[in-house]
Amino acid sequence: MLREIIIPRSESYSIGIPKEYINQKVEILVFPLPNSNEGVNKKTKQDILEQTAGILSSKEVDPIAWQRDLRGEYER
Repeated sequence: MLREIIIPRSESYSIGIPKEYINQKVEILVFPLPNSNEGVNKKTKQDILEQTAGILSSKEVDPIAWQRDLRGEYER
């Protein structure tokens, strides 16, 4: 997979196609991304720690099953 985020300076842009994609169907998408400064709620490490502290302390949550479930979402 090839992904490149750029700020185009003209209406034309040339891309290189990896050799393994030659003679195959590929999809090329061009769409605007939101401004990186707008609508982004930057969290500090401390914010993340405060929000997740004790998340697995409940006896109702099996940490191994929770971890397996979380990893399974990315393997699909």
